[in-house]
Amino acid sequence: MNRKTSLIIGVSLLIIAICFIGYAVNHPEAAFPWSNRVKFMLYGIYIWLIFKFLLDIPILQKIRKIPLKGSLLIATICFSLAVIFFIIEISGEKANIYTIIRGFVVIGGIDIGIEYLSVWMKQKKWTQ
Repeated sequence: MNRKTSLIIGVSLLIIAICFIGYAVNHPEAAFPWSNRVKFMLYGIYIWLIFKFLLDIPILQKIRKIPLKGSLLIATICFSLAVIFFIIEISGEKANIYTIIRGFVVIGGIDIGIEYLSVWMKQKKWTQ
């Protein structure tokens, strides 16, 4: 994905988030039909998407001059981290503000793990 497309998607996600917060503040009686745990995990995933499209793709990948080297070890660590944080969230008694952070870490671990795994597979010529 190129930088311009990523910035357009990221800015539109940010505008949607601002509109959602504005609506939620003015209408406290409106609620989602699911539990707070699911809602907070979705908030964490949404924050990861905003981070990915606004910072990682256009800025951090441009700063990183060295091409990404795939590593099965780093991919395994990221997947394990995602699983551990997901288990911590499921085993928790109640949902709190840390659920958003755990959602961020879970989706981030999966995303980074897939990225490292795909580069590793291309280096090993497993995919065309």
